Amino acid sequence: MGRSLVLSVSVGPGCYRHIRISDEVTLQELSSEILFAFNFFDDHMHSFFMNGRAWDSDSEYVCPGGELDGARGFTNKVKLSMFHFNKGDKFLYIFDYGDEWQFQIKVLRVIDEPTLAPLILKSVGTVVQYDDEYFDEEEEDEDDEEEEEEEE
Repeated sequence: MGRSLVLSVSVGPGCYRHIRISDEVTLQELSSEILFAFNFFDDHMHSFFMNGRAWDSDSEYVCPGGELDGARGFTNKVKLSMFHFNKGDKFLYIFDYGDEWQFQIKVLRVIDEPTLAPLILKSVGTVVQYDDEYFDEEEEDEDDEEEEEEEE
């Protein structure tokens, strides 16, 4: 029998998602679910800080390919069940070390039944990972690369 968690994941004031997820998923899978819930591209590295303090390596779990440098382990090797969460527990998820998106996570409920697939129970507010300028700059970079290839 598995347990499930209802997590409140917030990024900035007035923007959050409530996600129901099995505690048998890995932190890596939770990362993917958070990004999906906020409509982010999964195109950067991430870390979880289980004590809620950013960049505290004593409580950090990093994505595969990241530097351990004192971190506790990789997110694809650690299941949520390892932390024995209780209602009210909090931790931090940082996505994209450059832009440093910080997602505050709070356990709203622990349910003694499995959840087969993650569910977004509530969605409030919007946040934009990349604005239109980002995509305009990306197109300009591709045009520049094509011009350089033609000149060669």
